[in-house]
Amino acid sequence: MDYLEALGQVLREVRVAVGLNREGCAQVLNRDNLAKVEQGRQAISLLKLNSLCECLGISQSLVLTAVEARLADIDLKAYRCRQEDDFNRMVNDGVLSRSINHDAIRGARGKRADENRSAIQALQAEGLAKMEVVRRLGLSRATIDRHWLKS
Repeated sequence: MDYLEALGQVLREVRVAVGLNREGCAQVLNRDNLAKVEQGRQAISLLKLNSLCECLGISQSLVLTAVEARLADIDLKAYRCRQEDDFNRMVNDGVLSRSINHDAIRGARGKRADENRSAIQALQAEGLAKMEVVRRLGLSRATIDRHWLKS
């Protein structure tokens, strides 16, 4: 079973459990598109999934948790406990947060550039030549030239 099939099955099961027919979800997806999604033959966008979940009265995260547990062939409650452990670890490690991490906007590349710039300029302040900085930091000469302060 692939992800789309599992997602379709879970969405169909939830829709039936809450007592809606496909026409009851027509404000989100027309009957034919919903049928294709439920059969795993058509992908659904996140915005449509969000709207469909609102129509069904369930959160996207619960739907996706059920899908992932089904794909992993793990009991839903056991999967949820494992997911809770992963979630807590990610929050404690600072990977997930409620607030915006402005450093992440610059990406990993920008963060590395800041570190390189600081290291290059510190060694320059110590009076090292460019080629010595290249050897110590293992960076290219072009990178050293880019961050070298002009006198």
